[in-house]
Order: sequence, then C-alpha cells, then structure tokens
Amino acid sequence: MPAELLEELAASLREEQFPAGRAVVAEGQIGDCLYLIESGCAEVATAGPTGLVLLASLESGDLFGEIALLNSTRRRQATVKALTALVTLSLSAAAFEKVLATFPETRLDLATSAEALLTAKYLKKTLRTP
Repeated sequence: MPAELLEELAASLREEQFPAGRAVVAEGQIGDCLYLIESGCAEVATAGPTGLVLLASLESGDLFGEIALLNSTRRRQATVKALTALVTLSLSAAAFEKVLATFPETRLDLATSAEALLTAKYLKKTLRTP
C-alpha cells in the first residue's frame, strides 16, 4: 500500500477497550466496523441448535468483523466476547471500503477467507454432537 494510504488508514483507526466478559459484537447485529486486537483475548461463538458453538479463539494481531462488511446485509455472523481485558483498533466501514476500492485484490483475498470461515461455522454447527 502506498504510504499516503497507510497514513490515512492509521489516522482512521480508533482504539476501543472492552472489559472481560463483554460482547464486542453480537451475531445478527448490523456491522459498521471491523476490529484488530491490539491486546487481550476473545472468543468467537455462534448460536447452534443446542446452545453456543465455539468457533475460534482470538488474540493480539487477529482481525474480526470483516465478514459483515463484505456481506451486502452487513449482518454479524457470530458473537465475539472478550475473555480478558481487550484493546482493539476499529476501522469504520467507510475507511474499509476505501481500502478495498484502492486494492481490489484485497477484497478477493478477504472474501475467500470469509467463505472458508463461514463454511467452518456451518460445519461446526451441523456436526456438533450434543
């Protein structure tokens, strides 16, 4: 990415803090930003037929929330909850769209990754044994 775009992107990031146990995003919500974990740990879960299904554990350097921004409905596909005190850097949907418009190959890479995550979510929900 050009230095100018990186500077603009960095200026668009907003630090957010969440206490342990708090949901950062909830499944079904409309997404308006994505998050990069600066410090702390979180878990990703989805509603299954018999309760919550754990999909992933996240830590410093992990990104979440991008699937909602890539989807036309903007709906969150899972709930992300802070397991410890969590510090994130959030990027608005508008800033994210600007990056994707400038670097269309990034949209394809993220869409491919999102498809794999949604497939894993489906499999974990349907193959989970009670």
